[in-house]
Amino acid sequence: MIEADRNKLGIFPKLLIVMVFVSTIPLALIWYATSQSTEHLVNEQVNQRLSQTSSTLSSYIDGWVEMNVRMLKQNSDIPAVTSMQKDQQTPILKIINQQYEWIYLAFTVAINGDNISRSDDKPLTKYGDRSYVRQVLGGKPLGQQVLVGKTSGKPALVLATPIKNGGDKPTGILAIAMTLKELSSKVVDAKIGSTGYAFLLDPDGRVIAHPSNEYTSERKDMSSHPAYRGLMFDNNNHIDYIDEQNNRVISYSSKTPHGWILVVQQHYAEAYASLEKTNQNAQVLLIGTVLLAFTIALIVSGRLIKPIKRLTHVADQVSRGDFSSESADNQRKDELGDLARAIERLGQSVRLSMEHYQRQ
Repeated sequence: MIEADRNKLGIFPKLLIVMVFVSTIPLALIWYATSQSTEHLVNEQVNQRLSQTSSTLSSYIDGWVEMNVRMLKQNSDIPAVTSMQKDQQTPILKIINQQYEWIYLAFTVAINGDNISRSDDKPLTKYGDRSYVRQVLGGKPLGQQVLVGKTSGKPALVLATPIKNGGDKPTGILAIAMTLKELSSKVVDAKIGSTGYAFLLDPDGRVIAHPSNEYTSERKDMSSHPAYRGLMFDNNNHIDYIDEQNNRVISYSSKTPHGWILVVQQHYAEAYASLEKTNQNAQVLLIGTVLLAFTIALIVSGRLIKPIKRLTHVADQVSRGDFSSESADNQRKDELGDLARAIERLGQSVRLSMEHYQRQ
């Protein structure tokens, strides 16, 4: 029984543990609650930053396209254009080409795909294989296609609208081919920190505008990109994925009114750097508090336990018949002082009893 008692946890470690827990648990709970609140706030800020950038770019892209669409439709109603006569159409096409610097070619196409007139005076060619021509002939009010232009050899956006000479059916097509330089620069210049950027894809997932010149010039197929697939197949705007360089990336994707896919993304580490810094500071503070609490608890516990050990020694001596030991704590004004004086009185009582017993 005595050996079992010795193996029990003593008052000193118990008191030490209690004091450490009492001082650190409230702080740990506060840190956890603050961390959760901060994480929620940072999440909202990151998502808002990405979606706001996307919204701004989307508005610009839509406005830029709509401006060209309105111009195209207005010119398609001009009598010189509806005449479908080359000599009447060419001056109008040249004016369009001159007034809009990003338009490098304005041209008209007959319903059989033959090129009727063009603004650059180059030889006429066939356009019947173009998607935008088939779209208009199929009944759409606007045909569009991003491609590598036959004339420029560079990525271009072609918009086409039907020419109607008073009837419901098109008698031809008015189209404009535009460089993507202005549109691309707006998208490419949209930076978020040092790792965040935006890129624009067509409905099939091919690049319209991208910070990588290589991607843009070859119209790279990015239909397997997680952000594109998340929006097109899962209707999910927010995607968190690991890129080819093993970086964790967060992205926000949206579809423009004309069906293009705009993706804005940033490395997770940069986007959540403030949260990571806050958590690190909080962890350092928590560890420092635990160490400080342990040190204080060690000192305080030691000061409380030492008098108890001295009194235990005095009581043990009395139990062995040694009444010469005196406690140094009998002058204390607290409970330990009361205990010291009580042990002294007990020792005196035991001593007197033993002396009385010996005289008999």
